[in-house]
Amino acid sequence: MNILVGPDGRMWNPYSYEFTKYLGYWGADVDISRYATRNLGFAAVKILPRYMYICVQPSLFPPACFDRILELLLLNEPPRIVIERASRAFTPLEVLANLNDAVARLRALQETTPTAKGFTPNIFDLALPRLEHPKRAALCEAFRAWKAAHGYVDTPNIQALADNPVFGQGTVAWLPGRDRCIIEAWPSTYNRFGDRSSERYQGCDVREHPDIDYILPTTQAYFTAARERTPRLELIEALITHQDGSRLWARYERLVLPWRTKGNDTFVSSVPMIRLIRPA
Repeated sequence: MNILVGPDGRMWNPYSYEFTKYLGYWGADVDISRYATRNLGFAAVKILPRYMYICVQPSLFPPACFDRILELLLLNEPPRIVIERASRAFTPLEVLANLNDAVARLRALQETTPTAKGFTPNIFDLALPRLEHPKRAALCEAFRAWKAAHGYVDTPNIQALADNPVFGQGTVAWLPGRDRCIIEAWPSTYNRFGDRSSERYQGCDVREHPDIDYILPTTQAYFTAARERTPRLELIEALITHQDGSRLWARYERLVLPWRTKGNDTFVSSVPMIRLIRPA
C-alpha cells in the first residue's frame, strides 16, 4: 500500500485524481509524488508485509506529518523500517529492525525542521480487541475484572483500585460534575517525574500540576470514557519532565476504565503498560 502523508497529517493516494487536483498539476513530465516529498513537506510511505518504507525531507518534515507516520508505525509494527532522506544528492537507505530505533531516528530528522516544537503528547486510540494479544495479558486481566464488577465500586474502596495489582497500580481520578479531574492516586511510576513529589498534587485538580503540558491532554480520555461509559485503550508517546529538569520520552499503552458508585460519582482508573522510557 502506497501513501503520501501531507504536512498537515492528511493521508493521500498518490495516484488519485483527488491528489493531482489538490496540487493543481496534471503534467506527466514530473514525478509528482517525489516532488511533493522533496519540496512540499509530504512523506512517502509504503506498507508491505516484510517492511515499511518511509521517505522524508528532513528540513520539510512538519510535526503533524511526523505524528501521522508515528501512528502508522505503532499500529502496524513492521518487522523492518526502511528510511530514505529525499535529498537531491545520493543518500543511503537506513534499514532498522527495531521500532524504537526507527522512531528515534525519524524524530531526529523531524527536529531539523524549523520551528518544530514536538512537545505535545501523541495519543492514538487502539481497538479493544487488541487486548486479546498475549503481550497485553495484564491489561486484559484488568478489563475482565472491570466487567466482572459491572464497572461498579463503593466510594470507600476507591483507594483499593490504586493498590490492586490487577489494575496495574495506575492513576485513579475523580470527575466531580464530569467537568473537573481530581487525582486520587498517581501511578507507582509517577513519583520520579515533575519538579516536586507527585504526592503534593494528590487530591488536586490536574490543572494545578506543574507538568500540565503532559498531564492535561492525557486526561481528556477520562472524560470521554466517563461520558460514554465504556473503556478506552490508547497508546501514548509523551515528553515528561524529570525531577532534575531533564526530559524523558515515555511510550506506553493504557486501559482507561470508568467506575460508577451509589452516589452517582464517577471515577476513572488508568491501567498502564510501559513500552519505552528513554532520554529526550
